[in-house]
Amino acid sequence: MSVSVVMTCHNEERTIEQAVRSVTGQTAFDCVVEIIVVNDGSRDRSSAVLERLAGEIEKLTVIETAGVGLSAGRNRAFRAAKGEFVAILDGDDFWAREKLARQLPAFAIDGRIGLVYGDFCHFSRDDASDAQLVTVRRFDPESPHVLRDYFLNDAPIVPSTTVIRRSVLDDVGLFDESLQVGEDTEFCLRVAEKWRFSHVPGAYTFKRRHPAQISARLDALLPSASVVTQRFCARHSELRPIARRRMARLHAKVSVDCAMRGEWRKALRHDFTAIRLAPLYPRAFVNLALLLAPPTAVRPVYERLKSSWHVLRQSWRLT
Repeated sequence: MSVSVVMTCHNEERTIEQAVRSVTGQTAFDCVVEIIVVNDGSRDRSSAVLERLAGEIEKLTVIETAGVGLSAGRNRAFRAAKGEFVAILDGDDFWAREKLARQLPAFAIDGRIGLVYGDFCHFSRDDASDAQLVTVRRFDPESPHVLRDYFLNDAPIVPSTTVIRRSVLDDVGLFDESLQVGEDTEFCLRVAEKWRFSHVPGAYTFKRRHPAQISARLDALLPSASVVTQRFCARHSELRPIARRRMARLHAKVSVDCAMRGEWRKALRHDFTAIRLAPLYPRAFVNLALLLAPPTAVRPVYERLKSSWHVLRQSWRLT
């Protein structure tokens, strides 16, 4: 097996070396034929760090781009990749030593498996001492309903956990550069149209949490989610009956996010939208009961949840 590791870097001088070293430290590093880092318009010392690393690591190639964005940067590296498999790693994340060794054998089980993914640990401290496990939804490789299940649940397959068969990219295409957010979900849905997923349990990826991610609003993701919903309903008539349920689920998540911020009116508005879209969706009614309860009773509940909400909201993740 030959693996091209695709990395992106944008103003990540503090973390990019740790990310690269986590690749060279893989127990299966013999399978890695190249590490391609796209340094996308960094204005800090990332270029100097990468230049030094390229002088030390024979397999490392650095591609300079002028602020093209995450999806375009990944696509630039995909086009240059030569391996039979492509593994994605963001410049502020890192892998456990056995990550590739654990995931690569999954491809040998079934030639129809196009993408292998896993759980991850979310952390903010440099030593990852505050890491919290995020267990993601598992899809049965034998199920004929993976596209439907992924469409409905919008499960977070985090790019830094994935290894992708190169022929998948040739078959379904690369990331959609027109989407500002949700491009990973749209890509995974295209993969699910023709290929199977395989989940390898275990947190072999460590994903760094930034203040901007925690403060970012989930409601900002709704327009992109609506575009993706409409796009796949147009392509697959069997998805149309569950499109409203999909959007109701996302509005319910936004409702909780607004409540966590103390924005009770917005929380109610999104929850009522969820109920309107899917009147039988139970989560929306649970949210409504909490939102309409006396503030002295319910607000302490939200306050207690705040400490872990940045992990819970990964079920509709922020990138």
